Amino acid sequence: MFNKKKSSAKNRNNKNQQSVNVDAVNFLIRESYKTARTNIDYSIIKKGCKKIIFTSSAKGEGKTLTAVNIASALAQQVDTKVVLVETDLRRPHVHLALGLAPSPGLTNYLNMECEMQDIIKTSHVENLSAICYGAVPPNPSELLSSENMTELIKKLERDFDYIIFDSPPVAVVIDAVPIIKQSDGVVLVVKNNSTTYPQLNKTIDIVKRSGGKPLGVIINRVRPEDTRKGKRYGYGYGYGYGYGY
Repeated sequence: MFNKKKSSAKNRNNKNQQSVNVDAVNFLIRESYKTARTNIDYSIIKKGCKKIIFTSSAKGEGKTLTAVNIASALAQQVDTKVVLVETDLRRPHVHLALGLAPSPGLTNYLNMECEMQDIIKTSHVENLSAICYGAVPPNPSELLSSENMTELIKKLERDFDYIIFDSPPVAVVIDAVPIIKQSDGVVLVVKNNSTTYPQLNKTIDIVKRSGGKPLGVIINRVRPEDTRKGKRYGYGYGYGYGYGY
């Protein structure tokens, strides 16, 4: 005979156990982002706006989600204004992560179809703004290396404390090279048990040859058991984050 009382109690225990695990995971993820935020902040000692690029060796390594969460963590600091610029014009995802309309956006501004105030969108995170891609162009490299892009960055520097660029993988396409030259540092996102040392070394070499400063590595998709083995990085529930500064 089916015992409803026993089954209900068992379900409640399972639900409570799951809730505790999820809460713990969320806390560890938040703390991981805050730790990365602090390390990034102390890696760039300068007055004025700090310009930081997030990139990876290949697609699918989690750089956009990492950039969004680090930008959110930076915006939570007192009197800190952050703008996240979607410069991965081939595979844009920032607008999806923040739930924003893609246009008008960066490509519209660079093609002189609108003004800067038209493309800066307010996100659901206080003090975090975003510039989405606008439209997927046939010439992303040319647009990102244009004088209009350089002028836009200079204008944003006057209004924001941080400019975070979500760039395409530098080991795949050269689109981000002109922005790397104008940045204060580059954060490399790698996927645990996926990105290889040769890939990472190639990416670091490209960043350095482009005149960029590698700030460190954020390890994405670290498994919970990795943290129990005494490794210093990584919090997650199949999608956690770590740091390697």
